[in-house]
Amino acid sequence: MENKTIEPMVDSLKHSSSAGKIPRSNPPGSKILIRWIFGGLIVWGIAQAIGAYSLNHDPRRPLIVLACVGAFLGFWVALLIVFKNRQKQNSAQVEEIQIEE
Repeated sequence: MENKTIEPMVDSLKHSSSAGKIPRSNPPGSKILIRWIFGGLIVWGIAQAIGAYSLNHDPRRPLIVLACVGAFLGFWVALLIVFKNRQKQNSAQVEEIQIEE
């Protein structure tokens, strides 16, 4: 009895593997939202840098704060680029599969 219940699950897993290659589309307005978030983080970083400088007027403090904010945003941009490239690859693979069928 156990084998009969497992087989349909295995078949459904085999068929869902092709569905995993369907590219996900970005919701409308996502690019502008990301730009607003980036702008907010830049303004926040500048405000933190000003506060760090006003503590004891050491010019290294705001540079460290701005470097950390810049590193975070740079890492985020790199991840967005990787995600975009993977979406392009997945859409190309889906198009190839649809052409073959």
